[in-house]
Amino acid sequence: RGVKLHDPAPARLYVGNIPWSTTIDELRDIFAECGGVRDVDIPTGRQGRSRGYGIVEFNTTEEAHAAVTRMDGHALGDRTITVREDKAPTKAAVGGKKLNSAVLSDAPAGGDGCRCYFGNLAWETTEETLITHCTGFGMNVVQAEVARQSGGRSKGWALVDFATAEEAQDAIERMHNSDVQGRSIIVRVERPGAGAKGARVETRPENSSGLQIVVRNLPWTTTSEDLRQVFQQVGNVVNAVAVCHTDTGRSKGWGTVLFETREQAQAAIQGFNGVELEHRPMQIKLDRFD
Repeated sequence: RGVKLHDPAPARLYVGNIPWSTTIDELRDIFAECGGVRDVDIPTGRQGRSRGYGIVEFNTTEEAHAAVTRMDGHALGDRTITVREDKAPTKAAVGGKKLNSAVLSDAPAGGDGCRCYFGNLAWETTEETLITHCTGFGMNVVQAEVARQSGGRSKGWALVDFATAEEAQDAIERMHNSDVQGRSIIVRVERPGAGAKGARVETRPENSSGLQIVVRNLPWTTTSEDLRQVFQQVGNVVNAVAVCHTDTGRSKGWGTVLFETREQAQAAIQGFNGVELEHRPMQIKLDRFD
């Protein structure tokens, strides 16, 4: 891992729709038939699983162009791969910071306000898709990551880092409600979670505010951050807690999500009750004890 890609950008190719099992060496061998391969990288997500695409850099632009002509539409395993010029920002273009292929850190490199939440994404939307979309609006992306379940399936949202808070705000104004692969996407500033991991929900007398929902039948791996990001698609999440056993820290399989308005809480119930999260249909109802 950690292969560094260099300029010139025209010699870098994006290779999409590769099988999950494809390795860097296999991809290198395939494209070596087209010319001198300088570097190869297959980005991975938080679970170490391939994101289904790779970056191949040739020694010359002529070799890269020949590879596009020869390999675009080529069969690899049971898939037909896509090969085109890689238009993502280069390492030099972002001042030596890690690129979009990196797993995002807890805080954006540019500081508060530089990271945006992109929600309501199509399942097939990738980091490359988002970067290309941003580029079409004249926006320069520093890093991007689509949140994925343990099996590699998209969770329908992503985090995108911009160089400055001003650029992030510009992205929100220009791209919120824009269309990506047939979906009207949500774009807003990423807000750090208000609740710490493993936070406990207080027991109170039954007196519902109508602002909080209870989400049951969650996968054991679901975290408070996962909950917050899922339900942020319908409104501003004030707090989200995946409830855990205090002695072992193991999830109890349920959690709570607090919204700013009753309308948002109802929208979450109507929009997500029965929707699968890692192959488990969520059971959602209004919290009577918040």
